[in-house]
Amino acid sequence: MRFRRIAAATAIALIFAVALAGCGAGGQKKLMSYFPDEEGYTWEYEGTDGYAHTMTLDTIYEDSSSKEVTYTITGEVEVEATEEDEEEELEDVWGAFELEDEEVEVEVEEEEEDWSWGSWWDDEDDTEVATTSGALELRYEFSKDSVIEDIIDGEQLLPHKFIKMQVLKTPIKKGTKWTYQTPDWTEVDAEIIEVGKDDDKLDYVKVQYTAELYEGPYTETRVYKKGLGLVEFEAINPDGEEFTYSVTTW
Repeated sequence: MRFRRIAAATAIALIFAVALAGCGAGGQKKLMSYFPDEEGYTWEYEGTDGYAHTMTLDTIYEDSSSKEVTYTITGEVEVEATEEDEEEELEDVWGAFELEDEEVEVEVEEEEEDWSWGSWWDDEDDTEVATTSGALELRYEFSKDSVIEDIIDGEQLLPHKFIKMQVLKTPIKKGTKWTYQTPDWTEVDAEIIEVGKDDDKLDYVKVQYTAELYEGPYTETRVYKKGLGLVEFEAINPDGEEFTYSVTTW
């Protein structure tokens, strides 16, 4: 009789464990369905003040023991150069030369001024906006119930406030809430505020993240779509300034 009880208890435990494993695998599969599943996938984004960045899914790796899946992504970020950026660049240029005390004669050819009709406003059209760019590298880590975004390189140019954050969590339904702590000890509250289908019948999930920073409240909203990943990003900084970008090519 005792043996039967032990056997029954063992069987129940095994069934429970299998059920839990199935739920975990199902949760991870659900989360991953909101991202591309093929290496080489490329995104292009455009946003506020000429902001742009591109990303390519380089590798998909699954840990054999933990079953966690990691996406490694690289790309490039391009933003409009600030006055500080231009001044630093100018200082670097002049620093590359050794100025001598000798006078150097420079011949300057005077250009004839063109006073033909319409020529006086042509110069405005030729004005180019200075930009600065840099490399981008980040990872998405998929566990059984959440997705972690980890920015490895490019955080200075990327408009994301935190270099590591829990961007998505199961269950994928309106009202799901969670709290996490960033590497700089900032506590972030997250909530799925909307789920639905777009005009192309693709499922999407909208998540809002809020944090109390030293400067004041910060709010970030993201939209993820089935098979596409992040398609919309909006940040409202403590000073009220808004920054947005969205996917243009995928």
